[in-house]
Amino acid sequence: MVNKILFISALIGSIFIYWYLSNIQPVSQIKAPEQIFIVRKGQSTKAILKRLQQEKIIKSSLATEIYLFLAKQRQGFQAGSFKLSPSMAIGEIANVLKTGIIDTWITIPEGWRAEQIVDELKNQGLLENLNFNELYKLFRQSEGRLFPDTYLFAKDSSAEKIIEKMTENFDAKILSLTSERINPLTHELIIQASLVEREARHDVDRPLIASVLKNRLKIGMALQVDATLQYAKATQEIRNRKQETGNNEWWGPVIPSDKNINSPYNTYKFPGLPPGPIANPGIEAIKAVLNPAETDYLYYISEPDGTTHYAKNLEGHNANIRKYLMR
Repeated sequence: MVNKILFISALIGSIFIYWYLSNIQPVSQIKAPEQIFIVRKGQSTKAILKRLQQEKIIKSSLATEIYLFLAKQRQGFQAGSFKLSPSMAIGEIANVLKTGIIDTWITIPEGWRAEQIVDELKNQGLLENLNFNELYKLFRQSEGRLFPDTYLFAKDSSAEKIIEKMTENFDAKILSLTSERINPLTHELIIQASLVEREARHDVDRPLIASVLKNRLKIGMALQVDATLQYAKATQEIRNRKQETGNNEWWGPVIPSDKNINSPYNTYKFPGLPPGPIANPGIEAIKAVLNPAETDYLYYISEPDGTTHYAKNLEGHNANIRKYLMR
């Protein structure tokens, strides 16, 4: 009985070893053409291996996972696009998925200004040989239309190609949003959407802040938007910037003297809209300026957590300041 159990165990072991060794071999024993394989952000190793098997780049996801576990190569796969061939060995495929990125995924959040986008592109290894200030100037020309989204950019993408992809995405999103509207999204509304994006922390406040801007513009009242001071202040400072900067430096705190900045973006000093967008708004901010709330509000203040309070007149505004910001 013991011999029979040993025989069966040996047989099962032999079958497993044969299956394993057969399935970790390359799919093709002759040199096969390379193909593009895309790994999306957040995909698990198991999901990646399953897709490799489905696309016939490996024979078996299970055998490959066992191989990678034994070789301690299971972790470290990158998101992006890669050139892989069915004639590659598993170890070679694993190395390419860790280091051989030809495209990379980059996420651009709502409300970033053009310079922040440049910083992130540079941080991710794109546009490496180009000057920061030249790129800042180039990307600022499309400020407001660099649509916030997740993109797959080729490592050798030119600045112009990146801008084209982002603005084409903007146009597509706006076309679907405004296809049933009589009034189009004008440049002035894009500027307003950028102000709403920077001023509102919560979606519920976007139509309300949009209404405040609309009401102030209607009566010729200065907008007095702090975010425009932040934009003007940082824009002046970058003229002499030579080194890479962190994204958080572009929106520093506002101090009283900032209200004297001599810039057309200073909406405390100059009435009306600034000459251009101050950031790149997302779809909710754009919806807000296309459909602002119907209110009589002319003022708003925001608490540190983003909770916003509105007032119809200066008396109510000052009362909100005392109640919510001076406690």
